[in-house]
Amino acid sequence: MVLKFTDLFDGLGTAELRFAGRCPDYSGKEVEIRGWLSQAHDGSRAVMLVYRQGDCPDCSPAPVAAVILPGFRPPKHASGAVTLRGRLSYGFAVRDGIASYLRLERARVST
Repeated sequence: MVLKFTDLFDGLGTAELRFAGRCPDYSGKEVEIRGWLSQAHDGSRAVMLVYRQGDCPDCSPAPVAAVILPGFRPPKHASGAVTLRGRLSYGFAVRDGIASYLRLERARVST
């Protein structure tokens, strides 16, 4: 199933950003989503897929649409937008000390 950030978030680019009401419907499904990679600045090495190039949940004064990518390591020469495939997981969880509500488990670059 191909998803867009607009399927997962309402209020993109605004202070009213929130998870879309359909997020639970996609949880547990194999999905493909396109976005930009962003790495956390907290030393955790956590990688996220974000809606817009340059978005950073750690630096932005406004909320940023991001999907956590547990265990994902970016390709060495990744540049530009990427399309990832994995199992979407929605709901509060803590993994390796990182709390999240929206994750793409077993994320891999889609070919």
